[in-house]
Amino acid sequence: GANAWRTFDAWPPPGTPRSLWLGPDGRLVDQRVDLAPAPRRAFDQFVSDPARPVPYSEAVSTGMTREYMVDDQRFAARRPDVLVWSSEPLREPVTVAGPVVAELWVSTDRDDADWIVKLVDVLPDDAPDHAWVPEGRHMGGYQMMVRSEVLRGRYRDGYGAPRPFTPGRPTRVRVPLQDVLHTFEAGHRIMIQVQSTWFPLVDRNPQRWVDSVYEAREEDFVAATHRVYRDAQHPSRVEVTVIPTPAAPRGD
Repeated sequence: GANAWRTFDAWPPPGTPRSLWLGPDGRLVDQRVDLAPAPRRAFDQFVSDPARPVPYSEAVSTGMTREYMVDDQRFAARRPDVLVWSSEPLREPVTVAGPVVAELWVSTDRDDADWIVKLVDVLPDDAPDHAWVPEGRHMGGYQMMVRSEVLRGRYRDGYGAPRPFTPGRPTRVRVPLQDVLHTFEAGHRIMIQVQSTWFPLVDRNPQRWVDSVYEAREEDFVAATHRVYRDAQHPSRVEVTVIPTPAAPRGD
């Protein structure tokens, strides 16, 4: 980021809406025209297994650490149960401010699922190390989590109206992430990660419909194949607002 404080007359500040479309081959694209035309159905899929959940951090710890909020997400991006889309290296800085909302078309071959979305800042491979970087770790290629959130799929229409998914049917879900003020510097990439487990930060969804996940039995926990669609009829995107990036301060 820009590593600078900013002051605004109102929040969120006025800016230009921008959609980051989930495209083919793991590409994050600016134009919806890059999506597969109707009636072709394009998607990426993964198998989510509650018995092998995605951990919230690569580090092994006995408690919840605060560092997970800016942890290197490469450990997650390497997993087959995490979908990844990335932009090309940015030609100029991009500053996003205000709400971040993922609008996804998804399906599952079961009848319940959680959807976890991460907004990630990917540093260049030649990014320099800093003095505070732990020994043996490097900033080159670092995938810094900027924002993240989970949607428990049964509550996609509100907490007062839980309902299962129809297996195989594309369904639109909205995942609001936390507000943000962050600058993706030139040469960095913008990345989106999607997964369905985040243990133990989020308790496991059995993925088989039960009245309450807190009362699920061992046999209710099943593996499921989830899809995220990215075609013209079912476009998936992340909505942000872009504001001008301030000039970098001059040195003395």
